[in-house]
This record gives sequence, C-alpha cells and structure tokens, in this order.
Amino acid sequence: MLTIENLKKICDAAMAVVAERGQEFYGWVNPPELAEDGQTITHTSGWGDAEKTEEISVKQALDIYKGKLDGGYGERFIMSLGLIASLVRNGYSVRFVQFQSEVGVPFDASGWTVMVIETMPIFHISPDDLRLADVADVVEILPDNQAPEVNWKNTNKVGEFKALLAGSLEPGLDLVKIAQEASK
Repeated sequence: MLTIENLKKICDAAMAVVAERGQEFYGWVNPPELAEDGQTITHTSGWGDAEKTEEISVKQALDIYKGKLDGGYGERFIMSLGLIASLVRNGYSVRFVQFQSEVGVPFDASGWTVMVIETMPIFHISPDDLRLADVADVVEILPDNQAPEVNWKNTNKVGEFKALLAGSLEPGLDLVKIAQEASK
C-alpha cells in the first residue's frame, strides 16, 4: 500500500518528466480538420494575431493527433495524483504495479505502470510519463494481471470515476462495490 512519502516520490518523478517536456507537450492543440471535399486537411495553430491555418498531409494530421493523445494521457496522469493523495490520506489501498505478463489488454503494455485502487487497475501509465528507473523502489513488479488482489473487477470508467470521487471524500467505503454498481 502506498504511503504519502512514496506518493511524493512518484509525484517528484512525474514532475521531472513534466519539466523536461514543457508546456507545449501538455498545452492545447487544435485538431486537424477535413474539408467538405473529403480530401483537404488543414490545421490551425496559434491564436489571436499569431493564428495560422495551413494545409497538412495525412501523416502530419496523424502526428498531431498522436501528440494530442500523448499529452492528454500525460495530463490525466499528473492530474490524477491529486486525487490519489486524498485516497491515500483516507486510508485506501493505492498501488503502482507493473505486470510481467498482461492478458486481455488491447495494446502491448510492456513497461507500463498500472495505478491500482483497492484491487482495481484504474489505468495504465506510459513509461514516458513515469520512468521505472525513477520509482523502482515504489512500483511493485507482479507476474501477471490475474492475481485476485489486482485484476479487473468488471467495472467501467463511469463506475470507477464514481468510486474514486466517493473515496476521495469519505474513508471506509467499499470502492469496488461502488464501481461495480455504477458500471451496470
């Protein structure tokens, strides 16, 4: 179970990555737009007097979307650390784990850290957002994601959100039960 001291290590490691990446990585980026002709893709960057719209290629559009996705996941992880602090303070089990083998995920999760709240794997954290070398003494390495104390509990994000918010406000709740009931 994570302590506030160990959470501080994770926060420090995460903020080191944020400092390296800078505001541009996490800042707003307009999505590319497809013209009515279905052929022309444009992208608008900047705002105000510096706003500029230009035609871009499909590869450039995909690169922009990948940057938006990477920045969004990075932001989600950093913002979640505040919520995690309240869960730790309220006495809930919070763990950061890596699985040597992970069955049932739709991507190669090798090297990804998983945030686990009260036995529920909540989401994967990219090795680009949290480097294991910086937090190896805090992250648990588990053989796989099938252990009863750390596996999917038939929940969805809506149920998990409800459980996390409830747990951040009040100690002693059955967060798995709340997540399961709200996931129906």
